[in-house]
Amino acid sequence: MISYREYKQNLLTAIENHAKGSAVYVQTQPLKISEDGKVRWKGKVEVYQLKSHPQAKLAFGWGFVNAQKKIEYIVVIGIPPLDTPLAAVKAFLHANKK
Repeated sequence: MISYREYKQNLLTAIENHAKGSAVYVQTQPLKISEDGKVRWKGKVEVYQLKSHPQAKLAFGWGFVNAQKKIEYIVVIGIPPLDTPLAAVKAFLHANKK
């Protein structure tokens, strides 16, 4: 298992690669999304300020352990209307609905 510091560094790298520019950590936002009385998603979303993205000021990211037991990093660039942690996670869930 990697340290929290390494996790955050890997996530920052993923965000900067995806956004094609630099980013600065802003905050960690705990989040829980429930539907029909069941928790659909629970975790922490890392919020980063983008320095030079033409359409977004923020990016959101988190990681999870996939089926291969490796951490997979999710990055959502905060282009409106995906400009909050909640909107980012909901968009991810919608795109990955099974």
